[in-house]
Amino acid sequence: MASELPASLDFTPKQIIEWNEGFIAIGIDGELQKLDSNYVQINKPINPFPTPIRNSTIIESKMIVTWIDSELMLARMASFDLTQDFIQGVERSELRVRRTLDRAIHPAGNIWSHVLDAEPLAIDSRNSSFTFVLWRKGIYNMTKDAHEKWRSEEPSWNKLSKYPRAEETVNVIMNEDFVEIWSRGGGLNRYDHENGNLIEQKIIEIDGFLLNVYHHCKNYLLQLNDGYIALFDGENILLKAKLSGPISDAYWSENRQGWYISGWREIIFLSKNEYQRKELVELPVYYDHKRKIALCNDSNWYHVQIKDEEE
Repeated sequence: MASELPASLDFTPKQIIEWNEGFIAIGIDGELQKLDSNYVQINKPINPFPTPIRNSTIIESKMIVTWIDSELMLARMASFDLTQDFIQGVERSELRVRRTLDRAIHPAGNIWSHVLDAEPLAIDSRNSSFTFVLWRKGIYNMTKDAHEKWRSEEPSWNKLSKYPRAEETVNVIMNEDFVEIWSRGGGLNRYDHENGNLIEQKIIEIDGFLLNVYHHCKNYLLQLNDGYIALFDGENILLKAKLSGPISDAYWSENRQGWYISGWREIIFLSKNEYQRKELVELPVYYDHKRKIALCNDSNWYHVQIKDEEE
């Protein structure tokens, strides 16, 4: 008999991220809501800042978030203590009249907050530090308390410079060995964690362009344009596959040595030796393969079991 599903969310979800005491649900309009380890909602959804969230990462019990409002041409980065409640911020109309730096509005309830002078492209964390990339500014590595450790110039690759947007950062990954910057054209730079020195530069041969990179240890899932994905082991492309459309989330299963993918009205399991697919009516944004439930963009949870999935 199927277990009871978690309650529907009161907003359209964009992402679910895990932390030590449960999960954080992120909405497409910048909502934040805590969920416990069983996806039970804790308090109401809150908008600490009245613009969409661009990206986020969690270090221990601290959540670092970036926001961007393209129309108003403003961006913020702030940190929250997840052991405390989120606090509701101002209405977006306030941002229109508070445009100068000395009167800048910051996300409510922050531990620290900064006005960003460029678009935040990507962010990731490891241990007690995080790395982010600002468009046409560079790479920054900081402690969780916002003390700068190092910075580096915007990554570039000579062979990609002649192609439009090919050098644009699509993700930053802090793995056990390096800080990796991935570009739209398949460029990969690897930097030293401690001082930011460039250790390795390469270009991954891909057909088309890169949209995102998912990562676990030496395992990578590359999201390409036109619904294609590729498995990458850190050095070589292992295989490519064509899905129904873009993907919204993916995570690695250590037991099955493959990726669970929330795709375009489908949940996929993909490894070097297996391919399983379950078609859905709605668009999934998150899948829990242990509980066999998916959260979709209609804010509802559904029972979803992929054929031949382990019990």
